[in-house]
Amino acid sequence: MLDVKSLKPVVRFLLLAGVVTLAAACAKKEESTTAPSESSAAGAGTTSDGSTGATASPSSFDGQNAGGHFVKVAATNTMSPDQMAKAKSLAESKGCFACHQVEQKIVGPAFAWVAYKYKGNPKGVATLSNAIEHGVTGVWGPMPMPAQNVTPAEAKELASWVLAQKPIAPPKAS
Repeated sequence: MLDVKSLKPVVRFLLLAGVVTLAAACAKKEESTTAPSESSAAGAGTTSDGSTGATASPSSFDGQNAGGHFVKVAATNTMSPDQMAKAKSLAESKGCFACHQVEQKIVGPAFAWVAYKYKGNPKGVATLSNAIEHGVTGVWGPMPMPAQNVTPAEAKELASWVLAQKPIAPPKAS
């Protein structure tokens, strides 16, 4: 007789695979049926604090530490506005926004949370580009990120773009 407990991980995996597949399909359909807005075409978006999230400068800016207090943190990765726009366009074309947003969790963590986690880490781009290209499990909880259909150069460009976001500390788990 089949034990129901042994089926739980299989059912969870199949459910996750269905959600990821549906999200990717929705992103592709949305991409093909909508024209890019002026702000996404230019690569400039407005963040919740009213600043544009399109560039990361080498100067310092406010971030949040694990206690939720604002502190000055240095940018770990800088990209020109043109590079940011090109990389955001790549992220849109690869369907990254089906599971991620810049400042809030969808299926996966917010890009700003990832930037916070890897800020100051000299291996951040390499670690993140490897995760994008080959997939990863357990970094942000039980939800795995499957390997993406990208070249190593695209994975590095996407990782650099994610790490160039204004870092925001993720909320503490309750």
